[in-house]
Amino acid sequence: MYFTNIIVAALALAAGSLAAPTELLMPRQGYISTCNKTYTVVSGDTCNAILAKQGNTFTLAQFYSWNPEVNAACTNLQPGEQVCVGVASTGCAAPTAPGIAANCASCYTVVPGDTCLTITQPRGVSLASFYAWNPAVNSACSNLMPGYNYCVGV
Repeated sequence: MYFTNIIVAALALAAGSLAAPTELLMPRQGYISTCNKTYTVVSGDTCNAILAKQGNTFTLAQFYSWNPEVNAACTNLQPGEQVCVGVASTGCAAPTAPGIAANCASCYTVVPGDTCLTITQPRGVSLASFYAWNPAVNSACSNLMPGYNYCVGV
């Protein structure tokens, strides 16, 4: 028993002299595959602060669509995590709908009153393709943003 206590005491002493890591490694937030620019979150960052640090070159909606694991209140960012702050450019002029297909070759600018059908039917595009090329568009097609470009052909 005495020998065991000495071993335990020696291990405890040795463990106390080991240096603790200076920073914790955090798992990376999930972001979309077309991301081509990332930012490392620092203590105190908010989604709006990250946008400002990037020169407000994208919208908060785009940031959320590129970083689907960031919650809507932006309260789950952790220092050391990587978040997406840029995606591969498309053939569409800005502003573009969040997350549109990187290989988009044909775009359409939404005007008030547009629906997915009024956009796709005249162009011979299936709804399935439109949704695939524009993943931020919800299944009811109720979140189209007038003035934004959407992909209508790859």
